[in-house]
Amino acid sequence: MRYLSGFCAMHCPNCGNEHYTPTPYFYLWEGKEFTLQKCRQCGLIALHPQPTDAELARLYADEYFQSGQHGLNALQATYEEGQDRVGEEKRRQAIHDNVLQFKPDTRSYFEIGFAMGHMLAAARSMGMEIGGIEFSEMAVRKAADKFGIQALCGNFEQVDLKEHIGRWDCVYGGDVFEHFLHPDKVVENMHAILADKGIAVVAVPSTFNLFSTYLATAFYRLLGKRKKFYDKPYHVFEYTPRTISALFAQRFSKVVVVNRIKKPGQLNMKGGGWEYRMKYLVHCVNYPFTRLFGRNGDRLLVVAFK
Repeated sequence: MRYLSGFCAMHCPNCGNEHYTPTPYFYLWEGKEFTLQKCRQCGLIALHPQPTDAELARLYADEYFQSGQHGLNALQATYEEGQDRVGEEKRRQAIHDNVLQFKPDTRSYFEIGFAMGHMLAAARSMGMEIGGIEFSEMAVRKAADKFGIQALCGNFEQVDLKEHIGRWDCVYGGDVFEHFLHPDKVVENMHAILADKGIAVVAVPSTFNLFSTYLATAFYRLLGKRKKFYDKPYHVFEYTPRTISALFAQRFSKVVVVNRIKKPGQLNMKGGGWEYRMKYLVHCVNYPFTRLFGRNGDRLLVVAFK
């Protein structure tokens, strides 16, 4: 199948532009093709077509939590088992590194997409008031049974947040922001429920920020070929430091983006094959570069100050 150079019309939640060009990457799910398209103006990468509400419900059904990495986990562990293995001490350290490092006086913590409540339980053990919202009813029940956490069930883009306006010192979302259909609305809601001087923190993957993706994209374009991703189309948007900074800058006074990167041995090689072996070799160069210069990481921590 040839790589096509045409464009689609789709409203960009970042800059408002309506013209995208296709990247060489696509998903096939339930007999339907989803391509990754790049905004011609700001560079935001979006899934096209956008999933419907019914498709989102199927994507995030209970099966989503039955593996550690959406069915691609070599450890063959469920999501819950994988999180249990991490341990509370490491989660406390994560809260320190992701939140307290930037706002040491954090006393209340609201988590978007808290899954089964592991991070909320750790924050509570550190003396914080906690709250949160999760899309999966099954995960909300598990958080209640496992940790005694009572929180909201629903979509953060749509839920009534009146009781939370101006209430929280920190609003955190780990590996959730890339799943939202309307990230501009998510940023607006995060800002609304934060107290004065509060911080919004999100951690997102940034595959299109890597050396290996730049090289692969150039390679596929040169050959006029396309690459099918092995996963389901969970990520509605793919972010780079530039595009996610611009989104949060719409509402927040200051935005800091920290580039982080996995060690080469921690990469999930998914489908295997020569393409992933090449990715590993390029990552061996990317890893020390990111550690030294703080750029081109595969993980972004975004901290936005109200």
